Amino acid sequence: MPRPPRILEIVAGISVLVSAVGSLWEWTPERGLVAAVQFTVGGLLLLRRPLRQQANSLQVLASLPALFVGAIGLAVAGPWGEWHMASIVLFGIGVALTVLSFLALGRSFGILPAARNPVTRGPYRCVRHPAYVGQLLMLTACGFSSSMIVGIALPLLIIPLLVLRIRAEEQLLVGNWVDYRVYTQRVRWRMCPLVW
Repeated sequence: MPRPPRILEIVAGISVLVSAVGSLWEWTPERGLVAAVQFTVGGLLLLRRPLRQQANSLQVLASLPALFVGAIGLAVAGPWGEWHMASIVLFGIGVALTVLSFLALGRSFGILPAARNPVTRGPYRCVRHPAYVGQLLMLTACGFSSSMIVGIALPLLIIPLLVLRIRAEEQLLVGNWVDYRVYTQRVRWRMCPLVW
């Protein structure tokens, strides 16, 4: 699959930054948290480094559903003013972990799987995919803000999509970076210590 021209990455970064500003136009705490993620993503899209190898078509297809996790979460979320404190705290922790993970990725951040320099600092010292853990926490909080059933069912539906994406990413990284294999031996857990 050919690499998208740099101009498309710049346009995407600017679009996400404009969306972040729009999120802040009518200030609410949840919009501020969402804007924090958007500002991070938009900035990193503008700064990211060239990749070593682009994902093949099958790897891209496997990762596409996971791109919609945030939209799904926001679509099912109850009105912010009706959220229980536990959901608000869980959402905030998810945002913090996601932003910290994206910042640790720095210029290696990308939307689709690709072989960029592996990152082993920050939250990546504990698990190999902390950004997905943060996104899953945000999604779970959105689900619980709607109902207990949605809060339980939504992550169970999304986890298989994240597993597909993680497998596609790791296949690229192991194939392109000898150091990544060493990293996987040092940091055994992909998302949750003692589980996976």
